[in-house]
Amino acid sequence: MAATALRESTRDAILDATDRLMARFGFRKMTMDDVAKEAGISKRTIYLYFASKEDVGLSSIGRVVAHVLDELQVIAAADLPTDERLRRVLRHRVLGRIERVKEYAHSLDELFEAVRPAYMARRRQVFEGERDLIAGLLPDNPAASQTAEALLLATNAFLPYSLTVRELGSPESLAARLDSMIETLLHGALAPNQKANLS
Repeated sequence: MAATALRESTRDAILDATDRLMARFGFRKMTMDDVAKEAGISKRTIYLYFASKEDVGLSSIGRVVAHVLDELQVIAAADLPTDERLRRVLRHRVLGRIERVKEYAHSLDELFEAVRPAYMARRRQVFEGERDLIAGLLPDNPAASQTAEALLLATNAFLPYSLTVRELGSPESLAARLDSMIETLLHGALAPNQKANLS
């Protein structure tokens, strides 16, 4: 048990160091020597946990996504009307990710470019998990899965892939634009005859 906790602690220390370095330098300029120094461990130790720099970067982003998905599950299970849970899930799906990468001075494009094949496989799994979570909030919608997928694709426009978080605009402006889009999406996703059943 103690060994497992130590292993997780070391892995988290490596990913924490990676997050700080990506915020300062971006993925391309970051080296494994930088990660080792920042984490206060040997480079050899990093390779006990990660196969490559790309694996470290992918795992860093994977941790962000996993934390946000855990939070989405809590929101989806809250004792609130369904339309409010949907609103909060869609909002946090975007703003939760942005909050975790807001210090990054560079766009995430350089990371995604370096890890594209592995990222695309993981991205599909995450997308399907989010789709299923949202579809579960649309029990009376015969096209729940397709509707959930459309909601996800629309809110993807607000995720910081090719732009830094700063380039997306002020947090207030971003949240206002996102909220406006979510209201429009929910108006279409929750048809009048469904709204009564879902509240």
